[in-house]
Amino acid sequence: MHFRLRTLSLLLLAFTACSSQKISRWVPFVGPKPERAGAVPNAAKAEKGNPFGPITGTVAYGLEMRVALSPDTIKLPDTRSFEARIVLINRTKKAVTLLFNDSREYDFLLQDANGKKLVQWTDDQPVTQTPAYVIVNPGERSEFVGTISTRDMIAGRSYVLQASMVGYAKLMTTINLTPQK
Repeated sequence: MHFRLRTLSLLLLAFTACSSQKISRWVPFVGPKPERAGAVPNAAKAEKGNPFGPITGTVAYGLEMRVALSPDTIKLPDTRSFEARIVLINRTKKAVTLLFNDSREYDFLLQDANGKKLVQWTDDQPVTQTPAYVIVNPGERSEFVGTISTRDMIAGRSYVLQASMVGYAKLMTTINLTPQK
């Protein structure tokens, strides 16, 4: 009995002392699970009976990002501005926290077909240097609204509206717009 115990102890000591890795590398049930390259820590899954419906937007960090415009069709010159709304839906079972360096949490960028910047929503917004954060609880959503001017838009030309969460490159989506007369 003592011989077996001593042998197992020496083997365990040999594995941990001779390796530069943690014991969890050698013993699969000890320690955290190893992360795969490109794995998402909080995978989002669509649930049946979810009040937000199926996943239709960009998903990153366990959050689904949807962008909606109001009005749906932009008619120039009657429409002087339109409202863009980012909706972040937590599709995980844990709260998701987004941290920001200043008061800029989200942004809208309107560009023409050549990539020329027409309007950037944060250009007209005051910025404070206090860190900010947003917590989205499981099964809940958070909305961010901005008003974008149509002053430089011409009917019939195509434009790209880029909506993003500042500091989170994966939480970005684009919408193609073509104003009508």
